[in-house]
Amino acid sequence: MNSLLKISEGLRRLLEGIALASGWLLVIMACVTTFDVLARKAGMQLPYTKLQELEWHFHAAIFSLWMGYCYTINAHPRVDSFTENLSYRRRAWMELGGCLILALPYCALVAYYSIDFVERSFALGEQSDSTVGLTHRWIIKGIYAAGLWLVVLGILSVLLRVIVFLFGNKPEEEVNLQIGHVVTDV
Repeated sequence: MNSLLKISEGLRRLLEGIALASGWLLVIMACVTTFDVLARKAGMQLPYTKLQELEWHFHAAIFSLWMGYCYTINAHPRVDSFTENLSYRRRAWMELGGCLILALPYCALVAYYSIDFVERSFALGEQSDSTVGLTHRWIIKGIYAAGLWLVVLGILSVLLRVIVFLFGNKPEEEVNLQIGHVVTDV
């Protein structure tokens, strides 16, 4: 069971590293947005469509690259009102069922088909619908696809912790399983 916990922690650390490294995209996005606003106010003639598309590409990239890590720290939407009165062990059983029956199959299937989504975009040379928009749309689609695979890794990390907690007789503190209502610093 210790090896499962180490694998889970390794996945969580990988996802955390990707999330924190991609946080710098927020700084770049802020610079692009500020430049876009100031250039408009100054009346400069620039390809504003490209700037706006670049802004939403950064938004999408940040969101996509944080999703997997957010799952491991329980920073995703869920209905805690249903489980708030349950014991920690029962919440762990609910998490196990949710991961195995709902989250993992769905996310794995979508992530699998996201590869074809990116390949087709690349093969078609897909670009913005706007004549003055960004080219190479496969790049942002690739980041979406990577984000889905990161969620799969996040689900696996949580699933391994649940298994260790339920079947390995490890205490809650040692497993560090964040389920139910959790307050955390990000």
